[in-house]
Amino acid sequence: MFETERLFVRHFQADDLDVFAALCADPQVMRYVGDGQLLTRDEVNHWIEVCQQKYRDRGYGTSAVFEKASGTFIGYCGVVRAPGNEFDELIYVFNIEAWGKGYATEVGRAMIQYVFGISTLDRIYATIHPENLVSIRVAEKIGFQHIRTEIDEDGTPVSVHVIERG
Repeated sequence: MFETERLFVRHFQADDLDVFAALCADPQVMRYVGDGQLLTRDEVNHWIEVCQQKYRDRGYGTSAVFEKASGTFIGYCGVVRAPGNEFDELIYVFNIEAWGKGYATEVGRAMIQYVFGISTLDRIYATIHPENLVSIRVAEKIGFQHIRTEIDEDGTPVSVHVIERG
């Protein structure tokens, strides 16, 4: 799909199941992801299938992120529309070893540019747990603006941010 200075991003493939499932089984990683529940291997396998369908339907979705230097899978990033939502949102999740290196900001900026470049979207949102201050800071660095705080469909508070095509 695309590369940044230190990372490369590609569509998820079936052979990513082991590393993707390990990421989604880590309680620290998943703490602020959705309702915070860990995902089973079968759930992750289904997610890969959904991602592949989204690539075919829309040209983008949740994608695998790798370090260029090592070739190591470090997490995922994408612009997605969750079931029941009327908007597309940026998501990014990385394994603990990748935290604090600026990867989320680097790949998030590139993902926004990529999706605006291939879609007709006028804006992309980010919904972030209000206690996840690191993720809020990443969104701000990318250029997102806070617009409100609300309760999502899981009953979880979320800080809603938006970036517009520009």
